[in-house]
Amino acid sequence: MVGVLIVGAILYYIGIEEILKQISRLGWRGFALFILSVVMTFIFWTLGWIVIMRGYKVKIPFISCLGARIGSYAVSYLTPSMHFGGEPVRALIAQRKSDSSYRRIFATIATERITTAIALIFFIILGAFQGITSQLPANTLSYMILVSLIFTALLVLLVLNFVRGYFIFSGILVWLEKIVPWKEPLEKAEKTVRGLEEDINVAFSTNIKQTLLACLLNIVATFFMYIRPQIFFYFSQGKLLSFSQLSIIFALIALLSSFLWITPGGLGIAEGGYIGIFALVGAQGSDAVAFSLSIKIVELFFVGLGLSLMARYGILGLLFRKKESRTEE
Repeated sequence: MVGVLIVGAILYYIGIEEILKQISRLGWRGFALFILSVVMTFIFWTLGWIVIMRGYKVKIPFISCLGARIGSYAVSYLTPSMHFGGEPVRALIAQRKSDSSYRRIFATIATERITTAIALIFFIILGAFQGITSQLPANTLSYMILVSLIFTALLVLLVLNFVRGYFIFSGILVWLEKIVPWKEPLEKAEKTVRGLEEDINVAFSTNIKQTLLACLLNIVATFFMYIRPQIFFYFSQGKLLSFSQLSIIFALIALLSSFLWITPGGLGIAEGGYIGIFALVGAQGSDAVAFSLSIKIVELFFVGLGLSLMARYGILGLLFRKKESRTEE
């Protein structure tokens, strides 16, 4: 409801007629390329995940993997949790198509998410470097550089945790066991997390070639997200953005969605944030909102597809049955 109210206020302030004109100027070719960019993103995400699973000797048909990835995307998109939340759903769908354990499959998903983060940070850093050479406001540039450094440091720490076998997360649980009274649940959690960390460690030690290849595939997937503003401006206005402008827009959008994805689909938050981001490259507020709503139209189609796939695999029924059993208890 908060997201809807924000969008309503933005549409009223900017003018819905101007925004609709911008969207209509895209035409069928612009929307077709938006759809193609989303499809190619899913395909390369899925290929990266399959490469990682091959290293773990997990074999699942490509179509099943693609369906699981779209189903996971639907849950993450609708969950206000920085694009996370759908991983357990993906693991459930994949487990039904494989003889591997849930933990092993979840380890491949966790590894794939790490490689996705590496690809994302690659483009964020690229945007930060472009921001240094352009005339960005000092406050915006400082924010980009600071957040880029924080993201990079956290990712390096995460990767080192698995490369060196530090197993920080299970270590934290062991430390908590000593100072809090809930020892039994913490012991169970520690064993589960320890086993998962050991499985992920395989990707960064034994299966390093597959992990590096997955990183490259995820960089390609992220590139199809990177070029979406160019698709919009070219087909709606016949305008070509510079490499610097594209990099800055993508980096700031990535940072916005990472920290402020607090409504389903980023509704309202994305539109408001895009107005400020697009202003940095001389675009109007109507351009930013039209771009956001155009992307949402395409994304919501895949969200609906993901939910239907979850229903087909019986995941929605499983979740509702669990909810009903808890209510009865």
